[in-house]
Amino acid sequence: MDHDGYVHDAAFSTDASRILTWSGNTAHLWDLSVDYDFPLEHLSLQVEVMTGTTMNDHGAVSALSAQEWKRKKQLYDRIAKNHAAKCRYKANRYLEKHDAH
Repeated sequence: MDHDGYVHDAAFSTDASRILTWSGNTAHLWDLSVDYDFPLEHLSLQVEVMTGTTMNDHGAVSALSAQEWKRKKQLYDRIAKNHAAKCRYKANRYLEKHDAH
């Protein structure tokens, strides 16, 4: 998470490939490109972990607490590791971070 405080707002790019979040004096542009066969039911979890934010059913964006982010990150890591074993795409974000190790 790159914001020090609450995320004040967020906006998706027109093609939904990026999200801009801002808080205080900081703004961050997040690249949401993902491998295309990542399980659809977990894409929202992936975005939450990548951005440190969550969106409710009404479209309001709020920052995750550190504890909630850690819990979601652990769940995402388990799902991503299992997916990476059979992923066909080199753009897999989990593999990008773990291939170097």
